[in-house]
Amino acid sequence: MGPVTPLLAVVETWRKMDQEVEFVWVGTKNGPEREVVTETGMRFLYLPVVRLPRYVSLEWFLLPLRSILTIVKSIMILRYEKPDVIASAGGFTGVPLIIIGKIFGIPSWVHQQDAHPLLANRISSPFATMITTAWKESKKTFAKDKTTWIGNPVRPSMLHGKKDAAYKIFHLNLDKPTVLVFGGGSGAMWLNQMMQEVADWLAKEANVIHITGKGKMTDRLKSMGKRYFAVEFLTDEMANALAAADIVVCRAGMGTITELAALKKAAVLVPIPGAVAQQKNALHVKKAKAGIVLDQRKTSVGDLKKAIQDLLSDKAIRKEYGKSMHELLPTDVAEEIVGRLQKL
Repeated sequence: MGPVTPLLAVVETWRKMDQEVEFVWVGTKNGPEREVVTETGMRFLYLPVVRLPRYVSLEWFLLPLRSILTIVKSIMILRYEKPDVIASAGGFTGVPLIIIGKIFGIPSWVHQQDAHPLLANRISSPFATMITTAWKESKKTFAKDKTTWIGNPVRPSMLHGKKDAAYKIFHLNLDKPTVLVFGGGSGAMWLNQMMQEVADWLAKEANVIHITGKGKMTDRLKSMGKRYFAVEFLTDEMANALAAADIVVCRAGMGTITELAALKKAAVLVPIPGAVAQQKNALHVKKAKAGIVLDQRKTSVGDLKKAIQDLLSDKAIRKEYGKSMHELLPTDVAEEIVGRLQKL
């Protein structure tokens, strides 16, 4: 869901500023973004996934055919939809559209969220008309004449969650703090396994809202009872879950960090091992003393339990982490981005 959230923020904001604007989303056929996007009323189109895995795979042999199909379908989409601007925040589906859009004379915007620019944006940025970055240090990666450091936009709808609604939806105990656990759009197996180990203890200490990811629910988590609310996926209710959360246990994707910053949430971040972008995002948080950062490869059940316990027992440090997270990353930037896109 990483490349999805800043674009949704722009969509929500632009619609409030201009009710006649129309959006078409191009994503992946079975990606976790489809459900979220279609619920906003946008038409959802998809392109074949073109990638070259680092390990021997059937995808190596399918690459030429998929590349041709992607190019042809991208041309068809652009010729039929005739967009005024193309927007991408790092998803690979944006690469062929931006490159072909350049040939067709269609302006484009590329937004770099993560501190470490990954391949999709590195490929598409030379063809983009405008580039923005979430982190100041990322600006130096791209052409100076068209790159601006701006921060990362947050969806307005995520700022208006209601604690009262969350108490009813998730059966929360008003006398206990609330811990929200999630691992991104598709969940995180490691987090799910660790939470199974601490579930009994944590359910006594706090309310728990645990989003496992689709297809990753276990019988153990499902049977924990009212104080431990486990669900595979949340859409509209996510804003309420965040509003109610006193502590968030999560990965270190930029969509997540942006919402934590906007809402001043204390968090335990566990970046995906080997994911350079998440590791660097988490490093920013750690340097700013804006949350607890754990290394999955070195973290035991006891370590995770202690990190959560430290935050549960110290309201002042939770407040301090939330404040530092808020100051770390500008998030009230969607209107400025919309203004720049309107000029394009």
